[in-house]
Amino acid sequence: MENNAVRKNAAPVSLAACENYSPETVHEAFDRLLPPLGGLDFIKPGMTVAVKLNLLTGAAPERVVTPHPALVRELCRRLTEQGAEVILGDSPGGIFTQGALRSVYHACGLEPLANDNVKLNMDVGVKSAVFPKAQRLKSFHYTGWLDQADVIIDFCKLKTHGMLNMTGAVKNLFGTVPGTTKPEYHLRFPEQSDFADMLVDLSLYWKPALCICDAVECMEGNGPSSGTPRHMGLLLASGSGFDLDMVLASLIGYTREDVATLEAAYRRGLGPGDISQVRVVSADGSTMQDFAIPDFRHACAPLRLTFGGKGVVGKVVSAGAAAVFTTRPQVKNNACIACGKCAAVCPAHAITMAPKPVIDRKKCIRCFCCQEFCPEGAMKVQRTWLDRVLSKEPESAAPEDRRPHG
Repeated sequence: MENNAVRKNAAPVSLAACENYSPETVHEAFDRLLPPLGGLDFIKPGMTVAVKLNLLTGAAPERVVTPHPALVRELCRRLTEQGAEVILGDSPGGIFTQGALRSVYHACGLEPLANDNVKLNMDVGVKSAVFPKAQRLKSFHYTGWLDQADVIIDFCKLKTHGMLNMTGAVKNLFGTVPGTTKPEYHLRFPEQSDFADMLVDLSLYWKPALCICDAVECMEGNGPSSGTPRHMGLLLASGSGFDLDMVLASLIGYTREDVATLEAAYRRGLGPGDISQVRVVSADGSTMQDFAIPDFRHACAPLRLTFGGKGVVGKVVSAGAAAVFTTRPQVKNNACIACGKCAAVCPAHAITMAPKPVIDRKKCIRCFCCQEFCPEGAMKVQRTWLDRVLSKEPESAAPEDRRPHG
């Protein structure tokens, strides 16, 4: 049974309505968002602040893949008013080079933000870290630009995710791992629970001082890069990525059990067991009920069935159940342009082009990198036939993606 009392010393999650990305609306939203958390008083003159954005890939703001530049601009303005120097950055998927970074910054509309006190990171150095307190990630490589920072702010985007169901504040910190190294970590941690523990380890290592989420326009469906926009009209912030993610999950119809990072954090005594254990605050009287979207279209609808048992028979039953109910990537041939991107990013080398993708199910580790980086949204999260039957959801239930192209 869950403990329904708000946890002692739980970091509050602040909500602020933000109907659109106009400068006036964004300014007023930040005016309401930050004061319940103490504002930006933790920023002292002369500090260097790294704003770790979610820049999965170069995508125009209307694609809702990345935090909107209007929000980033407003945050930077407030940080520089506090006397800070700001560095914006991330390690997008693919090669981690200055050319790749320039391309992503340009596509995401971030270039106009650069000035004397706001820099777009161009440091592509890679460093190594040892983290004995980690549960999974006791040593790892990271993007060296973060060493310049006195404070890290985690700025994420609310989107669905093929492997983890949802990406938010905790998943965003995977971008501290260099792009071409990410596939290695998928291979090191192929099981969803281990991968989630690795992400929790990263959160504990970096300890962002503030987490902010752009949920003004979210992504539903085939996220995190090829889904469709869904309006929520909300900004969120917290000193805890775990609590922030619990609110995000609840807003789109997920519970702790549906999001592996939330389950991992709870299991380790780091995060809430359910939404009742989160302290939600608002300067404008906003409540979660004002923004919740019950019919938010998930990457894959959750089906909570537990199988198991002791001994050989139990293990066989568990393995069989996993095979029946485990989601998997599946190419939609009429949308595929045979570009080969999925084969190039697959860490398990489970995809060959003939001429379109063919997935070797024995090699596939279900990391969904192929689905995440498909430029056409042709790779989908596929549920098994029996899974759909038991969930009473036919394969055709999910509408086609309506994402803008170009």
